[in-house]
Amino acid sequence: MRSNSYVDRHFLCALVKNLFDGIFIFYWLCWFFIRFTRLQHFPIPFLNSWLTDLVFVPIIVHVASITGSFLFNKGKPHGYPLYQIWLISAIVSLLFEYLMPSYTDYNTGDPYDVIAYFMGGLFYFLFHQPRYIKKSSDGTNHVICKQN
Repeated sequence: MRSNSYVDRHFLCALVKNLFDGIFIFYWLCWFFIRFTRLQHFPIPFLNSWLTDLVFVPIIVHVASITGSFLFNKGKPHGYPLYQIWLISAIVSLLFEYLMPSYTDYNTGDPYDVIAYFMGGLFYFLFHQPRYIKKSSDGTNHVICKQN
């Protein structure tokens, strides 16, 4: 008989296996690399300004897509239309480039960051999302978790 812990363990295992594909890991490596160079007081001029903003929206959309597919679509992959990804980009832009600079010293409003958010969303829509949907539909992205 299967218990709730069995279901929870296999759900989380499948979620993690689908979430951490190569492109998603690349997003996080970029994020941590820029954060590390900032902490070491050795920022890389062009990358320091916009790389984290470029990967931020794809991270959000990918996590939402994977989680939504498991919670609402029985694990079948689904994608977002471009207008929804750009709506997320607009909300992120409004929040981090308009509202947050008024309340924090850390955030600064930059129109180029807004462009980076939208470019990241477009990259996700054109390249990452189709790759995720194809891999998941082919069954190559679904890994069976070990049973104890």
